[in-house]
Amino acid sequence: MSPPVQFYYMPESAACRAVELVAGMVGVKLDKHHVNLMAGDHLKEDYVKLYPLHKVPFIVDGGLKMGESRAIMMYLVNKYKPNDPLYPNDADKRAAIDELLFYEIGTLYQAHLLTLIRPFIVGNAKVIDPEQEKALKESLQYVDQRIGAAGTKFMFGNQLTIADISLMGTLDYTYVTDYDLSEYKNLVAYLARVKAAIPNYSEINDKPLEDFRQWIRSKRAAN
Repeated sequence: MSPPVQFYYMPESAACRAVELVAGMVGVKLDKHHVNLMAGDHLKEDYVKLYPLHKVPFIVDGGLKMGESRAIMMYLVNKYKPNDPLYPNDADKRAAIDELLFYEIGTLYQAHLLTLIRPFIVGNAKVIDPEQEKALKESLQYVDQRIGAAGTKFMFGNQLTIADISLMGTLDYTYVTDYDLSEYKNLVAYLARVKAAIPNYSEINDKPLEDFRQWIRSKRAAN
């Protein structure tokens, strides 16, 4: 049996939870190390020495050290459950998954971060900036339409992939910020299907999501 993968994480991070979900689905045991970003744990000398970019998630697996949640998910499937439907070997299928992952981190996540998160926890905003919200609405509409056009249970058919899991994590920021998704019918139904398909979704997500939601609410009330 392989030794556990060392996993540096913060539960409130969607990226960290996505890695933890995938690890469970491919049978990887994680030895978890909580890095509290709010307390500055990521800036402590020992962690910066371990990972100079001082972010989460981060893993150590034998001699391998790596960050970036999407790369970690790819690695875990490739090593521990190769050719699993989560990230199949077929080049065309992988290309489609990779494209969506890159869209998610480069566009969808950035729209969520800049509209729903950063103005309230770094700045002192009380309401969403309508101009900034345009990018968020555009990205949500794109995903909603893409789901509708696919006509399948998940993004790439009826098998869950790491792209679905990563996408779900980013979209969960709408929950923690109480952002209304009701106009995106395909998206709302899709999220419910993804969550229902993951055996340990509630165990890993429910408490951190609610904790983060209450923290965001307190920050907005104090602004």
